[in-house]
Amino acid sequence: MKILEPGRAQTGWAKEFRCTGKGNGDGGCGALLLVEQPDLYNTHHHCRDDHDVFTTFRCAACKVQTDVEVPYGLCKRSSEKEPYEKMVREK
Repeated sequence: MKILEPGRAQTGWAKEFRCTGKGNGDGGCGALLLVEQPDLYNTHHHCRDDHDVFTTFRCAACKVQTDVEVPYGLCKRSSEKEPYEKMVREK
């Protein structure tokens, strides 16, 4: 294989997302962000007998949370405050 044009270094899963505030009252700033796996965490919504789990990131520009769809099993952190490094070590 021959590299025609080198790309950026990849250190795990990453994807571009816009800050929309989806699932969190909207109000996102619209910034285009490269969201990496350590930026993701789970948020929860409880209503009577229902329990929904969402994968979320917090915008670096405006601090609004946005819910996103990512490959199943990618995010196992239960909160923004749980260190990513601890989650990786426990695998």
